[in-house]
Amino acid sequence: MELPARKSKILNAIIKQYIATGEPMGSKGLLDYLDFSVSSATVRNEMASLSDMGYLVQPHTSAGRVPTQMGYRYYLDHLIEPIELGGRERRAIDDVLSAAADDPEHILNKGAEILSQLTGCAALSTTPPTENTTVDRIRIIQISRHTAMMIMITSKGMIKNGLFRCDYNVTDDVLQVFERALNEMLSGVRLSSVTPAFVQTVAAAMGDVLILMPQALLTIMEASKEASVINIVNYGLSNLLQTGEFQLSELEGIYRFLQDMPAQEALLFRQNDRRISTYIGTESKNPDIRSTGIVVSRYEVEDEPAGALAVIGPIRMSLRKLHFTNVWKAHYRAFGIKQKYYLLI
Repeated sequence: MELPARKSKILNAIIKQYIATGEPMGSKGLLDYLDFSVSSATVRNEMASLSDMGYLVQPHTSAGRVPTQMGYRYYLDHLIEPIELGGRERRAIDDVLSAAADDPEHILNKGAEILSQLTGCAALSTTPPTENTTVDRIRIIQISRHTAMMIMITSKGMIKNGLFRCDYNVTDDVLQVFERALNEMLSGVRLSSVTPAFVQTVAAAMGDVLILMPQALLTIMEASKEASVINIVNYGLSNLLQTGEFQLSELEGIYRFLQDMPAQEALLFRQNDRRISTYIGTESKNPDIRSTGIVVSRYEVEDEPAGALAVIGPIRMSLRKLHFTNVWKAHYRAFGIKQKYYLLI
């Protein structure tokens, strides 16, 4: 249900001011802020009505009003207007993406770090979930006469590598033959399918070719196992300590959440149709973070859902940082494969 225009204007003003200052707003301050051509009594009546409807609350008898969880939700759904990133923020993001352009995992880690710095909140980032992730390409690179490196690139752009010894002197021609054989057998195979039994099947199919580098398949199996694990990194817990807006028990709950991988996955990968989701207070359905505001942005790789980044902090601070909403386009190349991450933060 949409509010009448005057009520919407009043609610919008109170929430904007509270997000900016953290202070309740009274009718006099609201009249000065909005330059309304109505009486103070009319404004007080409207504020009282918004309180009765559940959008505002008066923390003390003599205080002004502050938004409730319901008020914040209405603001997000009907009133908020995104603001473009400033030059400093754009440069900081560009620097991160440029420095990590060849390593998508590093992009995500640095993305969480720079988000934490820019917002003054805590930030999370995840590597892509692996249910449908496949082996895209394998490269074999000579390190020494008897040592080679296997580099595996997945369909979600993740890169894993491992060293293995060779029983024979390796040459470029040998490496090309072996690499071609591996790609014919493994390209398009799901990571979850690269099991010991599958490796034995591949080994039998490769026949004499495997004699050249028998440890290679074990290295590939270990890399597939490593790539199948969702990693979640977080930065900025100390930022939350410095806000002064959380009780000790609330900080303890946030800390528990940041140590609880299943709880983080449940929130970050919650099914919905939105690229950017906001959870205010109890909307997260996790009692450990019921005092926070969370903005979750899901990114894609080649139009497929791939992972998420998130900002978590005091409700009013998290909503203030929602104004940083913009599109990061991080282009990177990995052995001729061009990927594109869309990070909406």
